[in-house]
Amino acid sequence: MNQFKRKLSSDDLLEKKTTKKLRNEFDQFMTCFEDLSNELLFEIFDYLDGYGLYEAFSNLSSRFEQLLYSSSVLFKILCYLIKLDEVFNIVKQF
Repeated sequence: MNQFKRKLSSDDLLEKKTTKKLRNEFDQFMTCFEDLSNELLFEIFDYLDGYGLYEAFSNLSSRFEQLLYSSSVLFKILCYLIKLDEVFNIVKQF
């Protein structure tokens, strides 16, 4: 069976090395969500409402707890809770 295999040319070897090198470089750039900077996390938080923020990040780690209780994010969460309380009061009236 080995007699039917073609031999690798120098181009094939170079391509194989390049692919492996690129794969290794790509693996080094991969990161965890927790590795993102606070500034970038605040940008992401801008796209979520108060409920989504609290549900997604409230029990992950102490760092995320601190981010949630920063002034701008906490304000967003409190606004959501106030609106939710208003809805409950309206529903109770009926």
